[in-house]
Amino acid sequence: MKKWISYATLLVMTGVAVTLTVMAPDILSRIFGGIMTGIIILGSFLGVIPIINYSAGFGHANKNIRNAQKAQTSMPWLAVAKMDNFFNQKVLDRLFEQYKEKVEEERKNNMIIEGIDEMINEDELSIRCWQGVILQIPGTLTGLGLLGTFIGLITGISSVQISSVDATLASIQTLFEGIRIAFYTSISGVILSVLFNIIYKILWNIMIRDLGMFTALFQRNIIPSVEEQERYSQKKDMQKIQERLKHLPHNEGYSLANSNAAMLNSAGSESVLMPQILAGLKNNEFTFYLQPRFDLNTQRIIGAEALVRWNHAKLGVIAPSVFVPILEKNGYIAKLDQYIWRKVCAKIREWIDEGVHPVPVAINISKTDILALDISEVFSDLVDEYKIPPRYVEFDIAQNAYLESRDVTLQFEKNIQQKGFRVVVDGFKGDFFGLHSGEAVPYADAYKLDLRFCPEDTNITAIAEQARNMQVNLVAEGIESMKQMSLLRKNGITEGQGFYLSKSVPIDEFEKIMNWREE
Repeated sequence: MKKWISYATLLVMTGVAVTLTVMAPDILSRIFGGIMTGIIILGSFLGVIPIINYSAGFGHANKNIRNAQKAQTSMPWLAVAKMDNFFNQKVLDRLFEQYKEKVEEERKNNMIIEGIDEMINEDELSIRCWQGVILQIPGTLTGLGLLGTFIGLITGISSVQISSVDATLASIQTLFEGIRIAFYTSISGVILSVLFNIIYKILWNIMIRDLGMFTALFQRNIIPSVEEQERYSQKKDMQKIQERLKHLPHNEGYSLANSNAAMLNSAGSESVLMPQILAGLKNNEFTFYLQPRFDLNTQRIIGAEALVRWNHAKLGVIAPSVFVPILEKNGYIAKLDQYIWRKVCAKIREWIDEGVHPVPVAINISKTDILALDISEVFSDLVDEYKIPPRYVEFDIAQNAYLESRDVTLQFEKNIQQKGFRVVVDGFKGDFFGLHSGEAVPYADAYKLDLRFCPEDTNITAIAEQARNMQVNLVAEGIESMKQMSLLRKNGITEGQGFYLSKSVPIDEFEKIMNWREE
């Protein structure tokens, strides 16, 4: 119904333009009226009709979202992804196909799925509606009306003759005719300009409203939350590994062939994987990848984060989402972390011995590490053993350590900073109030803002403003689009990492990127 009302309004506007042209008092006025009518028709086809169709497309998509929820309440995205004419509008459906391809790529790479507003947004639609051109039409119509006014006046004035009474009377008649032409074209231009501008702005705002309603409905009901996506990814990885483990031979006296269906749920994961993990530690199967950290202005690599990986002898590289939760649950995570810390220090020493000037490498510190170990002492021994300057090692301390073990964490932070190490609050979600709610506050060198938990532009801008007021340095993680990059730079955040810049890579590949090794 709304679509036909919009078309009727457009038809009325065109009808007014045609009527003004037909009723013009002379040929000159008809010419100007015809030109104005042609401009309105052209503007309608280029900009107004697409707006009406896009608005109808968003309404059609909203119906499909509700149908998808009814068809498959657990994973409505799967139902939506199978729809060929989701918007029933060619341009929007083409953009949606591109979005689906991007989502599948992100899911394949275990990335957080971006919202659909990255692909379908006001800026994108304004380009496809020729908005830059359409917005010039009201001024053009007014200008044509004024041009007709001047031509009419000039025509009348140029014919004025005062040589005789008859000539003067004839000249006055011609002058009045010119004034009538000038008045008519001027009024026509103003009427059509105002009418077109009002109708266009109303239809544009209706479309933007429909876009906002569609985006909110899609984000809320189709795209799962960050936490849900992470849980799904972990569950999928675990199921894949457990399925592969069924086909492995006995390991250290433990037979996976004896595991039953109950072993495949989350409660049985520890029993299934712990023997494999312990064997992996013994066989030196655990290593670390490096995710580069960049200067966002120059895109030069200024650091890296060490991320643990399990290079299983039979299964290949296994993501930490499979084994870290198990190790955190039974306390073995501290043992694995010490193992990785030593490997990081050994690799930094190797780089220095080869004449390389390494970039700082950040290692992750969990709440369990802080409570179970004297990390200050551990790293004092490691840097002494490997003779590493503290500037080459940075500490990413998990935010929950500050929230759940504040006093111990702050004391550790103080001790490690006194030894010359840089400290960063890792996984910061923008909640300064929660982090600073105690009497003592973190004196970390920077907070690593996790963009997965603040996808809205306004949130990032507000967090950056609050950080400046509190004199807190922000580092970004989880950068997955050029839009985020631009927003970060705009808000003065100059350090960051994420899949958009570089995924985590094996050590030898990182060395090639840094030109420390030949291809």
